[in-house]
Amino acid sequence: MTPEMTKDQMLARADHIFIGVIEKQEHENWPLFRVPGYSLGDWAVFRMRVHVEMVLRGTEPRSVVDIYEIIVNRGGVSGDWNLTLDGHRYLFPVRVENGRYHVVRDWWRSIFRIYSGKHSRLPMDDGHPLWERIGLLTWWPAEGAGFGDSNRMDPGQALGRWRAAKLARGLVRHPDRETRVFGCQALVYSGPLQDECWEQLSSEDRAIWSAHGLAAPDQFLEQRRNPDRAIMGFWDRGASENDVNTLRLLTTVNRPTLRREFCRLFTQRFPNDHDNGCPADQSPPATIVTQDGDVPLIGTWPTGKDIK
Repeated sequence: MTPEMTKDQMLARADHIFIGVIEKQEHENWPLFRVPGYSLGDWAVFRMRVHVEMVLRGTEPRSVVDIYEIIVNRGGVSGDWNLTLDGHRYLFPVRVENGRYHVVRDWWRSIFRIYSGKHSRLPMDDGHPLWERIGLLTWWPAEGAGFGDSNRMDPGQALGRWRAAKLARGLVRHPDRETRVFGCQALVYSGPLQDECWEQLSSEDRAIWSAHGLAAPDQFLEQRRNPDRAIMGFWDRGASENDVNTLRLLTTVNRPTLRREFCRLFTQRFPNDHDNGCPADQSPPATIVTQDGDVPLIGTWPTGKDIK
């Protein structure tokens, strides 16, 4: 139950990893169940019936499996715990214990929502880290995609803010309206003045801005009224912390004079780095996910066989 478990430790504990849709959830009736160090009844056994769509580790011939978790049974709670709903798709790292699938970490988050729809494979091959492949999968629109929380789009924190911003810029060009709006929202909240997509949205797109449950655009429009000095502070903090992702983001700010200055500073500091938004007179880079990974998006979003 330790909240300090890292994402890599979760994978190391998992002998099976599934992506599937929860069909039903219920408390199990284990009246004598007790967690050592706690009173009887403080914790309960919770069972999730899951329709398996993809097996990422291990072997499982069944299409439906039961996955168990031990959850708090009484009192108020707070923290980043597992929150699962029927009918939604999740990533499940689990262990086999006494013939049952048990999540690798009880209560604290170890089950991760997959927003991008139903897939038959992960992007890239086994030569890439699993968390990176899972992170890219969450940005790969497929059947049933329903994006909702950009903060949960990289469950293993393997992609980083700069890479996610490029993926968001790709989604802004997606033919589906909900996906376009989500991409713009994810971009806006990725960093200071990453908001050129607002002008790219149609009036119909803007009308559904709040459909994903994020704040109204007034908050980021306020950023545009900030003096340049305030935005320059982001460079000072990023440079002092050697945070290259933040510094890369500043090379795509939606203010031409600032962008030129940030490009000057960035190329001076990182003369051999070419993964950035410079030169300042070109369109900021955008990428999309394919089975080969995230690739540059040039022009409009491709369809069908073009993105295999």
